[in-house]
Amino acid sequence: MYDPIVSRSSHKEKATRSGGMALFFTFCVCYGFGKAVFAMSVDLYALISFIFVALTGMADDFFSIKYREKFFLQVFAAIVLLQSGIYINSFHGVFGIYEIPFWASYIVSVFVFIVIVNAFNLIDGIDGLAALLSIKFFVLIAGIIAVTSSEMNLVIPSIVGATTGFLFFNFNPSKKVFLGDAGALLLGSVIAFFIFYILDNDNFIITDPLIRRPLLVVLLIIYPLADTLRASLIRMYKGQSPFLADRVHLHHRLIDKGMSHWGAATIILLMSISVVAIGFVLSSYFSLTLCCIIIFIYLFILYYLFFN
Repeated sequence: MYDPIVSRSSHKEKATRSGGMALFFTFCVCYGFGKAVFAMSVDLYALISFIFVALTGMADDFFSIKYREKFFLQVFAAIVLLQSGIYINSFHGVFGIYEIPFWASYIVSVFVFIVIVNAFNLIDGIDGLAALLSIKFFVLIAGIIAVTSSEMNLVIPSIVGATTGFLFFNFNPSKKVFLGDAGALLLGSVIAFFIFYILDNDNFIITDPLIRRPLLVVLLIIYPLADTLRASLIRMYKGQSPFLADRVHLHHRLIDKGMSHWGAATIILLMSISVVAIGFVLSSYFSLTLCCIIIFIYLFILYYLFFN
């Protein structure tokens, strides 16, 4: 399972794509232990969806599944996940829309699942980036749902611990390990599930008095969303497929400027944390529209300073 070194690769030494399999195995062991000893629990349909996504990623790591086939497998995993009863059933006032019909909830939720899963897969282009951004997300989300779901909150230490363990091997120059599609897709699917939990109107979120839920979830995953949108627009402008594998991602720009993988991943992590912090501060003083405008300006400044 060695990752081939091609023109767009960011590594020059042998590296295996088995990190996602190890991540999945560790998560399964931790969940089994937590279920047996503690009150750790996630809906069965959500677990089935995670397992299916991880197996899809493993198959892709071994046999390079075509993107069209992988897309339909992801749609199936999203539909299974929605059977857990947790999905996006409200826009929480965005565009003046609150509750949405059941059929619209399913369509929107499947679309958001596909976007998030693939966004985290696409940013997995340099060492540590996808893992560090995932850890940031889970650490922040732990504080948000700790009050409302202690059983599900116990899932977070297991996934954070497994991902942290992976980082030691990901940055090892002599025995380098990559997440592979199995790891990136698994992390993306778990993140999508918690995004659904936040946006589900039936769940109480402790941050409601401080920030609007839609803005919160966008800020939590701002880099994967912004980078994927930018890369897709550039490819379509050139008449290429938006899913083309190339080096137009923002993190590749930092590497091309001479930064190390660790340095680039850390800078992007700090930027994403700063965006979340600024979003919370602005939400206390300004309307949602004005917050979005100021945050967009801040993102443009970051792009000009670091990526231009």
